[in-house]
Amino acid sequence: MPRIDIEALEDEWEEDHHLLARRGRDLSVAARQRIERLDAARVIGVDRGRVTIIDDREVYEARYAGTMRGEKAAVGDRVRVRPAKHEGDEPRVVEVLDRDSVLTRTADDTDDTERVVVANADQIVVVIAADHLDVGARFVDRVLVAASLGGVDPLVCINKVDLVTDRTEVEEVAGRYSDIEVPVRVTSALTGEGVDDLARSLAGTWTAFTGHSGVGKSSLLNRLVPGAEQEIGQLGRYGGRHTTVAAWALEAPALDAWLVDTPGVRSFGLGSLTPAELGRHFPELAALDCRMDDCAHAGEPGCQLAEARMHPRRREAFERLRASIAG
Repeated sequence: MPRIDIEALEDEWEEDHHLLARRGRDLSVAARQRIERLDAARVIGVDRGRVTIIDDREVYEARYAGTMRGEKAAVGDRVRVRPAKHEGDEPRVVEVLDRDSVLTRTADDTDDTERVVVANADQIVVVIAADHLDVGARFVDRVLVAASLGGVDPLVCINKVDLVTDRTEVEEVAGRYSDIEVPVRVTSALTGEGVDDLARSLAGTWTAFTGHSGVGKSSLLNRLVPGAEQEIGQLGRYGGRHTTVAAWALEAPALDAWLVDTPGVRSFGLGSLTPAELGRHFPELAALDCRMDDCAHAGEPGCQLAEARMHPRRREAFERLRASIAG
């Protein structure tokens, strides 16, 4: 006979109970005041309906309160948590506070459903591999747009330089992004080259790492936070390889920083943008004085795209993204 998950049934009842009580109206003034008296904590992991919280150095797990149906927290979110009411109860996330920044992506450019990668991060490190720079740069161009949209500072990390003997292309790609004032760090997680320089850029921040699978993101994190892979593996109550399926924030005490390891992704969709919005998130185009305020730089009357000082590869990236978003 299959095991009945009583805890899950109780949670479902509690959620439905709250929905019935609140349907058609907002929280009462008293309920709002009770929530606002709760201290804010920070989310360091989300996995299968459970939220891992750090609150004044204490790490614990919580579930969502019934009032949270339809709203979810992401790693980096600041939340209010109701303590357990009785023995056998669990802490409950009752509110997600407003975000200072957010990095989102969509499944592809035809899908406008946003997925939160990380919330309230100071910066995003986009890791690419030195031996696959063409595909890596295409990924960078996408993440730079998402970072601009969400108010997150970007940093490009060209890793695995130990795999190339001629660094001409590495220098060209690094210069391409340095020219638009995006910091670039060149590293080898294998040899340690450049890791100290990268670490200095992370000090005192909440920083998320993103990149395709296989670019050495987790190896870099293990350099920056010794034992990071083991720590991530132990965070989830139900086990599993969290490095591939969920984001987790790791404390780096030596840097006074928190580093967020996100799953490797194949694509970084920008489906929530329109072609007219895209140019605002390319710094080379943002200041163009086109005749039309919503110019998509696609041949409209008075478009100033021809006047833009832009690396040819960046222009190609813009035109490719604009066409993809337009469908």
